[in-house]
Amino acid sequence: MGNATQASSTLRVDRDHLKCVKGEIVFARRAPDEEAPACILPNYESYPMVMYDVPIRNARPIMDELSLDKEGFILTHHKTACADVRDLELMRERYVDEMVPFIKNHFNASWVVPFRRTIHLRRAAGAAVPKGGWNTAAAGARGPGGFAHIDYAPVAAPMIAARESQHEGVPIRPYSRLMLIQAWRALSPPPQDIPLAFCDATTVRDTDIAIADYVSDAQNKAATTTKNLVSRFNPDHRWYYFPDMVADELILFKGYDSDDHYKLWSPHSAFDDRRTYANAKARESVEARFFVYYE
Repeated sequence: MGNATQASSTLRVDRDHLKCVKGEIVFARRAPDEEAPACILPNYESYPMVMYDVPIRNARPIMDELSLDKEGFILTHHKTACADVRDLELMRERYVDEMVPFIKNHFNASWVVPFRRTIHLRRAAGAAVPKGGWNTAAAGARGPGGFAHIDYAPVAAPMIAARESQHEGVPIRPYSRLMLIQAWRALSPPPQDIPLAFCDATTVRDTDIAIADYVSDAQNKAATTTKNLVSRFNPDHRWYYFPDMVADELILFKGYDSDDHYKLWSPHSAFDDRRTYANAKARESVEARFFVYYE
């Protein structure tokens, strides 16, 4: 009986037969003659983009198989006291204070520095991505990003981490490993109209990734440029999402890892899922980023 139980518990789900939906995602153009609809994205006007309708698998049946060091993203449970908070400044205090101990314990880290200025409250407001506007009228709110990307290029992440330590008053000291961990949580009830999707890092090749300049507030004199990564379309990619998320569920995904042994590319993107849920609720979410250090 024990052997039978053990055998059944180790059976792996056939990922090719997971239930999936279709979602439009924008990618960096791979070649001038690429046959796909052209797109122009805010803050990336100089970088040619194209759109594809891709299958996106339901990852809930395999959530226990996923790994940050393999696929690049996981779903975990973490109760929050900030589910009803929509004030950005309050979220940057209360939510960060709640999350830092959790992140430190979850990763058994030596210390954690929050990237407080990039706590983002986002509201989809039922607008298609990326055809509709991403900016909303809500103070402190931002729209979802409907293109396949990784927020920071490897060359940029350590410099940003050092800058953020200075900003937080944390002494800069030697470390053996640095990770950028991003935490995403849906605050609105399910089903959400524009959820977040992730590409399985094991299906992404180096040639699928390109460095791009992200220009924030391009019309402003105080515009800043950050190097991040954009993904080119590859039909071999496997995209996943977690439908019907609730506020006490948390997606963790890796944006950077200084350990070459864990080198991986896991692009993410929002997508419009109203073909599946015509009456889905406008997605509200919070994203937080943390620099995780090991002595």
